[in-house]
Amino acid sequence: MVIHPLDSTDNKLLRQVRRLLNSRSERAKRGWTVLEGPRLVESARTAGVPLHTVLYSPRLVEHQRGRDLLERIGRTPAKVLYVTDRVLSELSEVETHQGILAVAELTVDARPWPAAQGPSLFVVAQGVQDPGNFGTLIRAAQAAGAVGVGYTKGTVDLLNPKVVRATAGAVFRIPVRALGEDWWQEAIGAGWRICATRVRGGVPYHRYRWDRPVALVLGNEGAGLSQPELPADCDWVTIPMAPGAESLNVAMAGAVLAFFAAGFREQT
Repeated sequence: MVIHPLDSTDNKLLRQVRRLLNSRSERAKRGWTVLEGPRLVESARTAGVPLHTVLYSPRLVEHQRGRDLLERIGRTPAKVLYVTDRVLSELSEVETHQGILAVAELTVDARPWPAAQGPSLFVVAQGVQDPGNFGTLIRAAQAAGAVGVGYTKGTVDLLNPKVVRATAGAVFRIPVRALGEDWWQEAIGAGWRICATRVRGGVPYHRYRWDRPVALVLGNEGAGLSQPELPADCDWVTIPMAPGAESLNVAMAGAVLAFFAAGFREQT
């Protein structure tokens, strides 16, 4: 029997996907996000992330890897819907879709701050608004061995599909938590030292003491960090740059600092 793909977007599951793509409140209400591409969907499945709905098109099953992924998804409770490439193109947020979209449950970590133990790093995004920057920051933090990532009010929402896509699956492998206004009080109480970044005037990063538990705070792409939202005695660190350079992209700065801190952990 030949199965023909659905060629209409007038479908309950497709309308739900569209709402999740376009509405922050809908994502927050359900705790769901949209994953795009076989690698991200497979990363979520491997990490045990619940998949609620999977849409796939002929493009996915052209290759054995795609057929194998679909077979593994078939062993989960996910609702699977076969659609045309045209329908998936209408939903996709990338220039050329890769044949699969999935609605997944992504839980924001709600546990207390981890107890500070030896040289360790926790990355905090304060008001980072670009989804690509926030996602890349999570990806860098996970790759550098940070114990977690936090984000404050004013930061793009974690469930934003562009954020999740930019993490390249790292969001499934590192705890990420939403932080309240007084997050740093809890962090200090758990034994963490607060270190914030600034373009100029801080301790050069290669001279800073990374050999202890450090909560590294990175700020908004344009406005930087808000001093009232930080403890009065927090440390400040700077990445020295060549004359004429204005600043680094926040995700790039976070990657530089996270991997430098990782070097200190390897030495202990």
